[in-house]
Amino acid sequence: MPVDKQVLLRYQVLNKCFRNRYREYTIDDLVDECNKALRRIDKPDVSKRTIQNDINTLEADYHIVLNEGLRQGRKRIYRYADTNYTIPLYRMNDEERNKIEDAIYVLRQFEGEPLYDWVRTILMQIEGGIFDEDASPVVSFQSNLDLRGLEHFSKLLQAILNKRVLKLKYTPYGKSQITATVYPYFLKEYNDRWYLIAYVKGYGSYAHYALDRIDDFEEVAVTYKKADIEFDEYFDDVIGVTVPEKASEDIVLRISKPRFEYIRTKPLHLSQRIVEENDNFAIININVKVNKELEALVLSFGNDIDVLAPEFFREQVANKIRSMNQKYLSDAENLHT
Repeated sequence: MPVDKQVLLRYQVLNKCFRNRYREYTIDDLVDECNKALRRIDKPDVSKRTIQNDINTLEADYHIVLNEGLRQGRKRIYRYADTNYTIPLYRMNDEERNKIEDAIYVLRQFEGEPLYDWVRTILMQIEGGIFDEDASPVVSFQSNLDLRGLEHFSKLLQAILNKRVLKLKYTPYGKSQITATVYPYFLKEYNDRWYLIAYVKGYGSYAHYALDRIDDFEEVAVTYKKADIEFDEYFDDVIGVTVPEKASEDIVLRISKPRFEYIRTKPLHLSQRIVEENDNFAIININVKVNKELEALVLSFGNDIDVLAPEFFREQVANKIRSMNQKYLSDAENLHT
């Protein structure tokens, strides 16, 4: 089975040419097309003999069937007997298969959404084994592939799927490294950051760990414990990943009208409802548990948002603003002294 990238590229080009019912390719044309693709990746040209050997290999190993009756004068035309056929070029090793399975598991969470139909089409192409390497990307997702911690994602997902207990080495923000034995259950993204949700052995509670603060982890020989909660409902009453052990509150917010037009189309939470609306502002209600992510979200809107209720949360946000202002004034004074 060929593993050399240049060989695979030539096979991809040949497959594309064989499927084209609107153009006639002679052996010389096939050589030209393959060499054009090789030059784009700064690889040397190949000979007609190499391409003829490639075709023989495809017929022997992949059992392709070419139309034997096509001619251009005395020259043979190379085309599939069935132009809907495509060769399954790619064969995955165990590590690659695990990564694809991880991706499929994650992408299944989109089932029922418009995106999933597109994902399913891509997966069918993976199974078919053929991609056009010259194709330009037409979809972009907001993600930072250089973000620290993403290298842990696949192994953590495997630990969850295979029910493995882990010993984590983790460094919380501004604190020293800690070690914890955890039962991993769930991976969640919030605000362009991934978190592992796990039950902490010895503490009897659930915790979340930012992947970029996980220093290392290893499996330990401890019997896995099944979660006693449903994670598809666990985060229903919160914004973010912190789930306090307290009841949700009716959070009442007054928002300036220009900013509300944004929030109208992108609700702060699924429970959002309009209490009052006029030309100057809107008052909304969301029913959530108060956590640090909610506080950070409210503060991010600056003067465009006011907390009306409950009183303890209004005072909590006001204290945070006062603290931030004092720090700003102190930093400014130190800058000028």
